[in-house]
This record gives sequence, structure tokens and C-alpha cells, in this order.
Amino acid sequence: MRWYALYSGRDATWVEIWLYDPDFVRVGLWSVPMLSCVVHGYNDGLEANPNGEVHGVIIPVPVSVMEKAETYRFVLHFYDNYADSYKNHQVKAALEVNAPAQPFTFVVSTDPNGDSQQGHPGYDVGVRRDKKFYVIIKAKIRWSGRPPFETIRFLLKRVKMGQIWPKMGYLVTDPNDPDGPKDVGGGMKEWTFRTHRTLADRGVTDWVVTTMKGRFEIKVSPPHESNTVKFKIDKRAHIVIVARSWVGATLTELGSSMCNRFAYRVYNHVGISLPEGLQDQYNATVLDEGQGCLIFYTKSAFPNASHVGIQVGLNIIDIDCALAHQSSEGVLDVLEHPQSAFRIPSDEHYKDSKKKAPQELKDLDGE
Repeated sequence: MRWYALYSGRDATWVEIWLYDPDFVRVGLWSVPMLSCVVHGYNDGLEANPNGEVHGVIIPVPVSVMEKAETYRFVLHFYDNYADSYKNHQVKAALEVNAPAQPFTFVVSTDPNGDSQQGHPGYDVGVRRDKKFYVIIKAKIRWSGRPPFETIRFLLKRVKMGQIWPKMGYLVTDPNDPDGPKDVGGGMKEWTFRTHRTLADRGVTDWVVTTMKGRFEIKVSPPHESNTVKFKIDKRAHIVIVARSWVGATLTELGSSMCNRFAYRVYNHVGISLPEGLQDQYNATVLDEGQGCLIFYTKSAFPNASHVGIQVGLNIIDIDCALAHQSSEGVLDVLEHPQSAFRIPSDEHYKDSKKKAPQELKDLDGE
């Protein structure tokens, strides 16, 4: 809970609460209008009056961002976008000569477009342990001449949690860039602000979604205005893509010859928590048959798990824990093969199989 009071004859344009760790690194950002005010009973937090308007907001701080000892600090950041006064609230006699009108209005989009119930994994780069996924965010504006600023800020709000992440957008000025300035007639040009500065930065400064989850609303930060677009991250597709990237890996590359270690590596790589032990994995999961789910096998009867792999289409990707597969290049531990033709790593047949997944992954399907 954070309390504050706004003293002014006019409401604030925008308010943000920033969280800094003991090393003064910002680890969280929340837009106050997205938080419920316990005093007024609705989402606002921008109201002010000359005698002081008191607000109290509840901030959903994840435990994962407060792992250091010592003091964390909340900082309130206020925006007052009044054309007739300066930042110190002194009245302007008139707008400066050639001052651009505010606010600017942008059209925001994502590339690729993930606004569906299933969502989209984004673009992927790298292989195996270096695999990552990213999304490009763009905002377009029509302007006579060059815009008077080089950067804007995108606000990315996870709808379910209400937490907001900022992301920088850079003005694309290279006419040879596909998103470079384009003449649209009447002396106007269409300019693009984008999450990577140049084509060489693609995937580096963009929105990296490898471990992020859920559905997001994206817009341009005040004082500018824009439409709001949505992007849902397809976490099941992440699991499938990362699992397939390991097919053919040797024991040395993987760092383990255990089936449960492979499942552990893939799931935690994309931000879905899964224990390391085989039996722990079985006990910590629930029934599920979606893509990327875990397939457990038993040689006796469940809940005793003997083997685990990852479902990919009609196939399974796993490690044969008992039988080494020799090749000219060494031992190939990670293989993809049909579920219906499951190889037996020993003479004893598996008696049963069961498909399961962490509850978190199932919950994301409906987010």
C-alpha cells in the first residue's frame, strides 16, 4: 500500500510508481490509473485539489523482484502536461514560437500480430540454450518534416496482473530501412518509432518475451496518445520450439543424460517453473493434453513415474535414459519419435502413460 496526496487546482496528467532495489536499480513500474484507489474506490489516482487530495493504492509487487537484503524504495513520478504553464507551474504568457501541439497521436502495432486466444510465440533467434523469442513494437505518426523528438516510450501492461513494463521506441530515420520515413502527400511523411534502432539491432533491443507470460495491452506512454493493441504470448509454442531445438544434441551439449533434466531445462528456459526430479515433476503437475505437455510413463503403476518426455504434435521428444544411441558423432541423447512407437530403453515394457503439465501452463490457456 502506498499513500500520497496531490496539491493542485488541476488533476495530474499521469502518475507512475517506480520501485528501486537497494542498489538503486529500477525493478518495477506501475501506472497509477491502473491501480485501484482504496480511498475513492475506483481506478484513477490522478485527482488533485489545492488542499491536497489523498490517495492510497495497492501495488502488486512480485516476490521475485525483491530478493535482495536491505531497503527497497518507491518513487512517485508525476506528469503535468499543461500547455499554459511550465514544469514549475509558472504561467506561460503564450506558447513558444513553433511549439508543436500536444499530445501527438500514434498508431501502435506489433510484429508479429499475436492478438488471438491462442496467441503467438513471437520471432525466435538462437539455438538450444541460447534460444530466445522477441516481439517488435511499432508506432506510426504522420508529420510535416521530422518529428521533434527521437524516442517515445511504450507501456506494456499484463492484463491479468496489472503490472506495467516500459519499453523504448526509437525513431527510424534511415530511408533505406523498410520502416524508414515515407512521403504520404500534402507535404507530410509517415514516421515509425520502433523497439530496435536499426535492422542490425533486431531482436536485441526489441521486447524479449522468452520468459514472459500472458496477454498484454500495449500503448504509447503519456503525454502522447495512441490506440491500444493486445499481444498474447503463446507459451506452449515456446516449449515446442525450444524442445525441438535440442533434437540431436549430444550428452556433452545437453550436460545431462536424464529425461527429467531435459524437461526441466526446456520448461524453465521459457519461464514455466518445473522441479528437477522426475517424481517431483509428476507430483507437481496436473492432467493436461495440450501441445508441449509432459508425457509420463510408468513400469509399475502411477503415481510411480519411470520416464518423461515432451509432447510435440503426435510425437514425443525425450532422452533415452537407459540406452545409448551411437552415431558417428557420439551419443545422441535427444530424439523425436512417434508416441505410438515409443522405444523401450530396456526389455521391460512401460505399463501406462499419462499426460500432465504445470497448473500455470493450463491457466495461461485461458488468460
